[in-house]
Amino acid sequence: VDGWLTFKQQGVEYIKLGENIIEYSRDFRFYITTCLRNPHYLPEVTVKVCLINFVITPLGLQDQLLGIVTAEEKPELCLNVLNLPS
Repeated sequence: VDGWLTFKQQGVEYIKLGENIIEYSRDFRFYITTCLRNPHYLPEVTVKVCLINFVITPLGLQDQLLGIVTAEEKPELCLNVLNLPS
């Protein structure tokens, strides 16, 4: 874990959380979900986690995929779009 100190004792890896020392596994993943449309997290939390927004419409997904394919296959088109007058 970036910025967290782990240590080994008798071949087992541990991490200190607050006053507690617990066994640590690099394979452990913690996922949380929310029903909030626009959740707010403290900056200290935001920099330590990976936030994924799974709320996307089919049209939004189509636009994203089209942008990715266009950037890969015809990057000059992306540059032309960026240079369009507003």
